[in-house]
Amino acid sequence: MSTTKKNGQAEESLQTNQLVDTLWNQYEQSLDRARKIRESREDAYLNAVKEVVKFNQEFRFSLGNLYRTFRNTNSELVKGVSNGLVKEEAKKVVRPELKEQIEEVNGRIEQLVAAPIAAGLDLVARTENSFIENSEKYVEYSRARRGSWQQVTNGYVKAARKSHQQVVNRLEESVKVFVNAK
Repeated sequence: MSTTKKNGQAEESLQTNQLVDTLWNQYEQSLDRARKIRESREDAYLNAVKEVVKFNQEFRFSLGNLYRTFRNTNSELVKGVSNGLVKEEAKKVVRPELKEQIEEVNGRIEQLVAAPIAAGLDLVARTENSFIENSEKYVEYSRARRGSWQQVTNGYVKAARKSHQQVVNRLEESVKVFVNAK
């Protein structure tokens, strides 16, 4: 009868240990899921930043094309005006310097208009690149920091699991002693 009693107690102890192990295994799995979700969220953030920057680059390229079209139209307009002056004033003596002056004024106006646009677009591009780099470095730093804390957390989880099993085993032993004393 004592062997049956010992087998029953061993079976109960095994079931209790399995329950404790299952509890801690589920806790560790939930920690792992939370870590993976956090990393996928960070990856999604980086992808979103890169997509926004890509969209902005395409938008700036479109603005550049629009500016080039404006510049070509303006150049054609100036040529048309200067050629028109030459044709109308053909009977009169038109100095070639007037045509050159008109083209020079047009070139300077284009430079005045182009300089702030080019500087602004360059500033935006550098800011976006810096933002991407900073975002990537922040995510990398966060992951490294969490990695070091993860080791500490894993140590605590192991210690807590072991303590929990010891407490359960002691409670079982106390109950056994209490039941056997009766």
